[in-house]
Amino acid sequence: MDRRTFLLLTGATSGALIRPPARPSASRTGAVGRSGGGAEGRLRFELDDRRRWSLWYYGDSQRVALVQNAEVVAWVGDQTLTLAALEDSTVGTRRPPGGDAVVVRGRAAGVWVEAEFFAGVATDVPQAAVTVTVFPDRFLPSVKGIRFFQTRAADLLPGDGPLVALVNGYHSLDPCRVVTVGAPQAADLASHGALGLTRTGRGLAIAFDAGEPGEGRVRLARDGLEAVSDWVPVRPLRPDGDASHLRLAFDPRGDGLTALRALFVPSSPIDRDRLAEAVAPAGWCSRQELAAGVTEADVVANLELCATTFDRRFFRYIELDDGYQRAAGAWDPNDRFPHGHAWLTDQIHAKGFKAGLWLAPFAVAEGSGIPAEHPDWLLRDASGPVVCDTRDAWGGAIYALDGAHPKVQQWLFELARRAVREWGYDALRVDGLRWATLGTAHYGGLTHAEAYRGGLGAIRDGLGTEAILTGSAAPLQHAAGLLNATSIAPDAAAGWSGIQPAARGVALRSFYQRSTWINDPGCVVVRSPLTAPEAQAWMSLVALTGGVTLFSDNLPKLAPERLALLPRILPAAPVAGRPIDAAVVEGDVAPAIVREGDVFAIGGPWRFRTGDDTTYATRAFDEAAWDTIPVPARWADAGHPEYAGVAWYRTRFALPPLDAPASGTSLYVELGRIDAADEAFINGVKVGQTGDFPPRERGEPHAYRRYRLPPDILNWGGENVLALRVFGAARPGGGMWSLQRDLPPRTWVVEGAPRWWTAVLVNWGDEPLATSVPLAALGVTGARLTAYDVWRDAPLPDVTDTLAVTLEPRGAVMVGLRPAATRPQVIGTTRHLVQGAVDLADETWDPTTRKLAATSRNLDSRAYAVTIAVPKGLRPDACKADVPCAVDRLESGHVVLRWAAGGDGRDIKWQLEFRAAPAGRKSRG
Repeated sequence: MDRRTFLLLTGATSGALIRPPARPSASRTGAVGRSGGGAEGRLRFELDDRRRWSLWYYGDSQRVALVQNAEVVAWVGDQTLTLAALEDSTVGTRRPPGGDAVVVRGRAAGVWVEAEFFAGVATDVPQAAVTVTVFPDRFLPSVKGIRFFQTRAADLLPGDGPLVALVNGYHSLDPCRVVTVGAPQAADLASHGALGLTRTGRGLAIAFDAGEPGEGRVRLARDGLEAVSDWVPVRPLRPDGDASHLRLAFDPRGDGLTALRALFVPSSPIDRDRLAEAVAPAGWCSRQELAAGVTEADVVANLELCATTFDRRFFRYIELDDGYQRAAGAWDPNDRFPHGHAWLTDQIHAKGFKAGLWLAPFAVAEGSGIPAEHPDWLLRDASGPVVCDTRDAWGGAIYALDGAHPKVQQWLFELARRAVREWGYDALRVDGLRWATLGTAHYGGLTHAEAYRGGLGAIRDGLGTEAILTGSAAPLQHAAGLLNATSIAPDAAAGWSGIQPAARGVALRSFYQRSTWINDPGCVVVRSPLTAPEAQAWMSLVALTGGVTLFSDNLPKLAPERLALLPRILPAAPVAGRPIDAAVVEGDVAPAIVREGDVFAIGGPWRFRTGDDTTYATRAFDEAAWDTIPVPARWADAGHPEYAGVAWYRTRFALPPLDAPASGTSLYVELGRIDAADEAFINGVKVGQTGDFPPRERGEPHAYRRYRLPPDILNWGGENVLALRVFGAARPGGGMWSLQRDLPPRTWVVEGAPRWWTAVLVNWGDEPLATSVPLAALGVTGARLTAYDVWRDAPLPDVTDTLAVTLEPRGAVMVGLRPAATRPQVIGTTRHLVQGAVDLADETWDPTTRKLAATSRNLDSRAYAVTIAVPKGLRPDACKADVPCAVDRLESGHVVLRWAAGGDGRDIKWQLEFRAAPAGRKSRG
């Protein structure tokens, strides 16, 4: 190293650079930051003599290594360029807004490479970034991508505990995972666009920016992690250069999810305000119960009911989903919609609603005629045009459009414009966006990311600025800035197992909510087979997300008591609820017998046969001649590619000699996830079923199979036979494909108004559960808090330190919490599940006149009540309001104001006077 480089790295010639710590390791020769050593909440980069970077945290008198010995690599042509290999290299400093940066610059292989290491100003969750820019020198070589680091797990967030990774799926319907780095289940996983890491109570977030040429991912392996931006397909460098960005945030008192939440907060105050104030779409869609069989009459019937049931100010959209189109690519209506798009949107607008339409813009089926007319528009691989899927209802074989092709972009632009201007829709939901990133090449030599963003941008431009654009099956990194909202989990289905994948996705992707777009948690479904408590649990979570709120039951056929539940989550609250302890690794149990918490593994071997025969379920059948199949594995990966239909699994397992359990004992068989429907038999007796044969659509491929067993079915101390009948599709392949249960988090919280929290505790199990949560874990502050049971509309005893509840099986408790006061104050209302966020404003207490006053906002005709905590020594007196109210005093001492009819849409201003309790008498409560 020359003398100048050494001085720049150590900061000896630049006051903008921070000197290294007093006792650095022998290899440390540089650091970057603005304030002196030991600054609170500060990140600093250090470079060693090989230009490898390390990132350190300084705060609370501690120095923590976050990333160590990371080497930047640019893959240019057939060469691998490191910063140490650059010629004519220099090291300097910059002061971009919000922090300091060290810049390394040099040339090699016909290009200039510049790496900027940026450290932000001191914050509670400090942030940093690495930007690598490649400029052409003498020619335009091909670039394969950028590697930001490849390092051992021990060099990331060092500590005593395991390194836990929150792995982000590629597109919005891909599930997220929480795994231990280095564990077998983490092998060969990749986190796309963002990654959260947790070790010993600390969190590190890593994310890649939208708009760059590459697709950012962090690959997990047994020996560590690798963060790369893959420029796929490889393309030539642009004349003005190309850049890739890696951003990082460290939460010293949180986990990977809390660090991600901080990292995704927009840096621009304008963007923060825009997203915070954005109105989440709410309404009805045909996607769930009606699904692909929807008719024009179905939509009109639901429209009529919505017009008489819901408040148009908050319930805004009627959305037509899959099933109306002639074919994918030919988005005109089929025979089930005889009057056409414009007629339907006229009906919707006449009722005071906005109209939404689903389509899959990058999908074109044979039946549309586009593949034959424009073969040059299609994405291709070595074998020809890429076939994404084959669906008769969509027009046969489905091909993908190349979003980089100028004529495709024009076609997408005109499709979006026609949907708005000719058909009359106010919002589009665009599905199947992942298909835009298929194939081996794009027009103009663009990468997958550039082609996808180009096509999506054409749709955005065609819609104009007023229409809402929602994505589904969307690669997430490069959708940022183009979508108003996007799905972030597999869609919810009407069943307890059907809502759990959606609930888990809502939790693990909560960091996107109101920081990148509005999250769409999935359809709100409340119909049977969901029980009322199960439906309330799902509604509670949707309400706390503050995301898209679309009802998707066939409402005219919905039971009246279920229909009455729905208004309590309107409007979508302007909040972003957060799960507690979501980034936690679960231990795998399946396949196993579980008895009162004791686990008896079913180890196989598993025998397998395609076809169907009822004798396969019997105990006496001999399966010895069947094939052996691995579990878990999809059929396509286990020697049965392209098979679709019914197949059987059988295995035999021994149990220890125990007494048969008594009636009422918790006894289950856990099988894992099965695509798509199954029937389970033990010793010839059917013990459970999920889905139909054949399943409607794709059944429940994400549902974890856990069936309760009768106490006398098992042979304790002997052999048992498990037989499993499965119906699977060729794509993605049927079978027992996963053993992970992946339960959603049990606890959620949101601060709907300042110091007014709503917490939800869910019991995902089948047994009653007594649980307690420290208030500190919820982020709730106060020595003593009032409590309100939101679903029961009833006050609860005050809470100190811990919120303790007993949860019924497959149910939830929703609790409003406010710090207790020495004056009367509102503790709960009946209008909305998220307390304090929607319907109450301007609450004041006048101690001189003993008057509590507030405004109940935007009330519709529903009955309405406000519950008030009253200190001892006071009694309610007269209530004055724009609409007359009744006053009830409860045995607990609380006061309830009631309106039999809430109002006519205007705010209601009210005040309640109090008087001193009569002398010599004790005030109740």
